[in-house]
Amino acid sequence: MEATGSFHPLIAESADANSVLFVFTADTALQRRAIHDEALHRLGAATALSDALMTAKVEAHGPWSHTVLLEAVHILARDAQGLLSVMSTDDTNA
Repeated sequence: MEATGSFHPLIAESADANSVLFVFTADTALQRRAIHDEALHRLGAATALSDALMTAKVEAHGPWSHTVLLEAVHILARDAQGLLSVMSTDDTNA
């Protein structure tokens, strides 16, 4: 399994078990709040980068010059979505 964005697979300990890309474990309300806050920070970073791209003039050196910037927005938003999707609303209200 290959790394996906900023997530890297956790290798299985036995040969017959599949590797996993992401494991969500948060036993306490404080840990769940920290994960929620991390997701919000990533969304904030994605929004800020997106806003900067909308207002800045980016000189294109080739047809794919902007790809790395868009990929950064994509990774931040996807990671935040992944973090928030594994949490229920009850977890963030604790």
